Order: sequence, then C-alpha cells, then structure tokens
Amino acid sequence: MRVIVVVGSLLVVLAMSGACIDLGQRGYGTTTPTPDLGTPRPTVTLTPPPTATAIASTSTVVAGTVTSTPGSPTATATATATATATAVPSATPVSTMDPSVVRLQYLLFDRFGHLWYCDPDFYPIARQDEQTLAQERFPAIQADAGTFAIILAHQGYAAATTYAPAQQLAVYRDWKMLRALQLDSLGSGRYHFNARFTQDELTGLLVEGVVDASGGVVVTSQAPSGRPNCPICLARGTQIATPNGPIDVEALRVGMTVWSADANGLPFAAVVVAVGSTPVPATHQVVHLVLADGRELRVSPGHPLADGRLVGGLAPGAAVDQTKVVTATLETYDGGTTFDLLPAGPTATYWANGVTLSSTLGSASG
Repeated sequence: MRVIVVVGSLLVVLAMSGACIDLGQRGYGTTTPTPDLGTPRPTVTLTPPPTATAIASTSTVVAGTVTSTPGSPTATATATATATATAVPSATPVSTMDPSVVRLQYLLFDRFGHLWYCDPDFYPIARQDEQTLAQERFPAIQADAGTFAIILAHQGYAAATTYAPAQQLAVYRDWKMLRALQLDSLGSGRYHFNARFTQDELTGLLVEGVVDASGGVVVTSQAPSGRPNCPICLARGTQIATPNGPIDVEALRVGMTVWSADANGLPFAAVVVAVGSTPVPATHQVVHLVLADGRELRVSPGHPLADGRLVGGLAPGAAVDQTKVVTATLETYDGGTTFDLLPAGPTATYWANGVTLSSTLGSASG
C-alpha cells in the first residue's frame, strides 16, 4: 500500500521531530558476560509502549527487517461536535480525490473497519498537536469540495460556514485515512486494494481484494493482523548494550543478541527479531536528555521509555531509571537515517547509552 505523505510544520517539544538518538554517542556497555547497565541499574516497568502519540511511516517487514518510508497513528473518526465554532480561513490548494473512489473507500471502511496505518502526523516525525493541524489544513480539505461533501455526509455533519474543533478533527482524520488507502485501478470501474483494517485498535485484518464501482467486494485473502509497525528510531552511532559489549544500532542484525529485561526487570540476553530504519529530513529534531547520574541520550520526543512515558514529555526533575532529569532540550539531528530494533521477550525493551527504552517496531514476544 502506498501512503501519501501529508507534510506538516514542526512545533516545539512534545509535537516535534521523531528520530531518536544522535550521532557519536559512546562510552556505554561492558565486554563481560554480566551486563553493566549503569549505576544504578535501570528499573523496567512493564507498561507497553503507547499506540498513538508521537510520530508515521509505513513499514515493510522483509526477513525480519523493517524498512520504513514516510507514510501514515491509527485514527478513528469518532469526534463529537461541540458548541464552539471556528471560523474558516482561506483555503490552500490541495490535490483533489475522485469522489467515486472516495465512496468505495468508505464502503471498505464500513465493512472491515477503519484503516490501521502509520499516520504521517506521528511517524516517523511527530509534528504539532493533531487538533492544531486539523484546523490549519481544514481550508485545504474544504477546497476539495466533492470529497469534503462525502466526508461530511459520512460523519453526519450538515454543511455550514463554520465547524467546531471536534468536527474539524473528525473530518481531518477521515481525510488522512482516505488519502492513505490506495486503490489501484484495474479498469472497468474495478480497483485492487491490500490494506490493514481494525474495528477496535486491538486486533486487525489484513485484507486483499477487488472492489468495483457498483459496490461489490471480492476478497482474495484475509488474515488476522496486529498493529502496523511505525518505527520511531535511534540515530546512527547509538550504543546498544549486548552480551558482547556495546554495538552501534545500525550494526545490529536479526539473530544477534542484546540485553533486554525480563518480566521482573532483570537483564537477559534476548535475540533480535527485527531491525528497522527510516529516513529523516535535515529539519529533524531530537531531545537531548541529560540525567543526574551522567547518562546522556539524544532521542525522539515520541520514543517511549520502558514505563511507557514519552521522552518528549520529560521535564527537569522527572524520575528516569532511578535518577532525575537535569535537562531535556531540542536539538537538530542531521544523521539522515534513524534505526530501531525489536528484542524477543516479554518487554521489548533494551538499553541505549544506558537508558532503558521500549522498541517501536512491535509487540514483545515470549
């Protein structure tokens, strides 16, 4: 499925940037069989990584490797209108969609569930607040009059001159989802699709088939599917703790071992089951995290710690790995590509420059 990237401006702190850790970070790890994970050793809390917060790309898994290209967290258009109206600013031109195709896309959503994909507002680079982006892009969505009318009808909204923020957000989420679902024309009003859908954000279906102009759907394959891999990654040169000493994240391969945490928070040698990479622009920003015990990390605002908190939400004085945050400031990252890994085990955690992080490549396995 090809995903159309929605380009947005970057704002400060929580909603900015997505690469994880900057170049040239060294000085962590040990070559002995017993892991030296810093002093004091990080404590792992088994809170799973959040599902839709910072940063979106579409990921393809090939032989255990995730390769990401900018694409589109899972967005459910269920916002309810409020009494607060927002004036509509002037429209910005945007490429229009074919209303007949949009109707077929909605037919698929109604049948299988909404599209489960990597939202470009969140992956691989988190942009500003989704509500703010919805308000900024609403005039451009309105400019595509045919599609806008269909979205309004599907949401049950009457045409108006102003729309409440919740209405704008619901329309914007549908608009992103429509632009992300690729229908390939087969001719004679028939379109091929291959996409992941979900009804509840917990389980999904990977469905391939053909939909025609009359509304007929022929499913050629359908299988249960987990959430999409939407990596928020580490920078080139990040040191990952392994039983053989620290290894640069870009040098890790599927089948190698790294230190992860078990269900009790204790280190164990875990096999790497997936590695991934994603390109980032020169404007990409990271959080430079400095801890009171001397550990430093340059990491995506949207990357989760082991306890599920996002790095972008940390402030001076916040507790991290049995110490405190001294500073957490944004810096530009120009490494070009970022990386992540998924260790096997119950927590999907690993140590990067001594700081415990959760993988963004998927769920942990036993």
